[in-house]
Amino acid sequence: MADGKKGRKVEEVKDAPTIALPRNDKGGLLITQEELKVAWDFFDTNGKNKLTSSDVKKRLQTFYKDISTREVKFLLNNQPEITFEELYALLKDNQLTNFDPVKEAFKVYDPHNTGFVDMDMIRTFFKDLGYGDISDEDAKIILETADSDKDGRIGLDDFRKMVPFGQPLED
Repeated sequence: MADGKKGRKVEEVKDAPTIALPRNDKGGLLITQEELKVAWDFFDTNGKNKLTSSDVKKRLQTFYKDISTREVKFLLNNQPEITFEELYALLKDNQLTNFDPVKEAFKVYDPHNTGFVDMDMIRTFFKDLGYGDISDEDAKIILETADSDKDGRIGLDDFRKMVPFGQPLED
């Protein structure tokens, strides 16, 4: 089905029937240059405008301790390095269906599958990324800021409102 914006298709994601994500012309997830740039900047910490497998592995190990070199090479299309333009060309015409990138990202913050962000994981990520320790007061501020439904926890819907990608289409 089309949503009226450049003929983008809308497809419901299984296990999340209320989420309709923007689709590209091939029916895969629409990935914009702006969204990809946010992720790119996280990995390209030195501003080299190219990523090596070492760059990617170093940053991903913060979230995925056991990621293998083989998996990282797969992510780079088996190339030793990749530029932003090459990565965008690789991803723009993807055919990913039944995939919710926000839900997948949320799983990293919910390693025990409780349905809520584990604040100990947040503390670990901040430290591993070089931002230092989070005080109890900082943790409280993070929770209060991210908890949009004010239930005292950060669930998937709260998380979805914080991230700059994979946003559902508005009706």
